[in-house]
Amino acid sequence: MNKRISVLSVPIDCVTMDEAVQRILQLTEEPGLHLVATANAEMVMLANENPTLHTILNNASLVVPDGAGILWAAERQGEHVPERVTGVDVTKRLFKVAAERQIPVYCLGAAPGVAQRAIDNLSAQVGPLNIAGIHDGFFDSTEEQEIVKAISESKAKLVFVALGVPKQEQWISEKLSHLDGVVAIGIGGSFDVLAGNIPRAPEWMQRNRLEWLYRLYLEPQRIGRMLAIPKFMWTVIRNK
Repeated sequence: MNKRISVLSVPIDCVTMDEAVQRILQLTEEPGLHLVATANAEMVMLANENPTLHTILNNASLVVPDGAGILWAAERQGEHVPERVTGVDVTKRLFKVAAERQIPVYCLGAAPGVAQRAIDNLSAQVGPLNIAGIHDGFFDSTEEQEIVKAISESKAKLVFVALGVPKQEQWISEKLSHLDGVVAIGIGGSFDVLAGNIPRAPEWMQRNRLEWLYRLYLEPQRIGRMLAIPKFMWTVIRNK
């Protein structure tokens, strides 16, 4: 069983990428729905303001350390988190295993056509995928029942939900709780990255925990969201 720590009252599992993938595959063999979250500074701050998200994360089967801020906060607490497990990277790894084992996968979210382009790119790298279904993230409440039904009937074991935080976590918790032996993962903008719409930061920036700065350079409109990072850092320092 992996070690779980708390960062500003949000649980974080101290796992490597390999351990996270292994645990997710194990969860597909266990009863019930298993929610996996990819936590960064923004999610932690939202959880401290949103009781529903806070409860969901505390009940999640796995909360991986996505953001560099999480590793920094853990270090300040004297805890060791081995590495970042980003939503994009864990998605790529899971699709690779899904191709090898022909695990059925359902993809929900992003703009129309984006998830399909991501799948096409991944298939070119890892081989044919067992895609149980795809639906974009542009739907209203009148369509939700049909989407939930489609996911249920698809027999997917891995469900990737890209609706943004906290909508994706709340949607998984509220709409998919009846599923059994299924892992649902909130992956934010990962489909856009995997489709080639948004480039990843250079590897040296990823290694030095500066991917957030590269995203801000590409998308200056994210400045409002990025303000969560200094707020997170100040809150961690103040609470030490």
